[in-house]
Amino acid sequence: MKDSFDIIDQEIQSDLLHSPPVDFNFWKNALILVVNVTLGAILAALFSVILGVICGYDYNELANIISGNDPAADANLIRSILGVNQAFTFLLPGLLTGYIIYNAKWIAKLFLNIAPATKNWVIAVLILLCSLPFIQYTYFLNKMIPLPESWLAQENSAEVILELIMTYTASYQVILNVVLIGVLPALGEEIIFRGLIQKNIEWATKNGHLAIWVSAFIFSFIHFQFEGFIPRLLLGGILGYLFYYTRNLWVPIIAHFFNNGAQVMADFAFKEELSTLDVEGVESVPWYAAIISLILIIALFAWLKRNNPLPLKPSV
Repeated sequence: MKDSFDIIDQEIQSDLLHSPPVDFNFWKNALILVVNVTLGAILAALFSVILGVICGYDYNELANIISGNDPAADANLIRSILGVNQAFTFLLPGLLTGYIIYNAKWIAKLFLNIAPATKNWVIAVLILLCSLPFIQYTYFLNKMIPLPESWLAQENSAEVILELIMTYTASYQVILNVVLIGVLPALGEEIIFRGLIQKNIEWATKNGHLAIWVSAFIFSFIHFQFEGFIPRLLLGGILGYLFYYTRNLWVPIIAHFFNNGAQVMADFAFKEELSTLDVEGVESVPWYAAIISLILIIALFAWLKRNNPLPLKPSV
């Protein structure tokens, strides 16, 4: 018996695997998404300023904090701002866009109405685990590409902010970080990049592979951290294929959460001397480890595809 939520419209789900909704309009859907994300980003900036004022900061001080130029900034304020930005820039615009363009059946049309089969999300997590050496190897290759000084300065600012929020003065802060870095990005980014962008491009072009890599490119580019552009592009591709083969958005959501959340927990364990593994201290990955990693990724995806055959198109 399949795992599922109480409300499942199997007929709609099956139809959407083969063709877009009857009233599908790619450009209208794209415009609605862009408008919602833009408005969400504006609201996120506004609420961030309000949070800063409440905490006693003026606009210039807040700008220094957000740009990573204040290494003594309040880490909890930064966590709050990051949470607001994730919610208003990705999660809420994604949900709102789905509701506007898909109406009453928006949960089914985002492929969120069916709980993932256990075997699928377990294999998804294994794929993410096995991909770590390959992804890390591409990160070192990416760092060899010369970048403009302004881009490198932006990278350094992001590292300062990350270091601030990954410094713990109380145990509850690791839970906040799991929510901020694991839960919110997994939900918001997967709904937008896989559930909306990838699926709409696939419906428009009839080419799932093109849709996966275009959405992965946008996913990587929009982070504006170009020292990690290639590994993030590949991660987006992996998440895209997890959605493509399982036809269930919860699978890449779980994988995305595992990828981010595991890094938070590993970093916390190292800093609390509960582990000797320093996830930030890995300096290099042998080329043969990257090749083995890639072979495992391909093998696991082949298994995933074989065990999730596309249902036959319903006869008219």
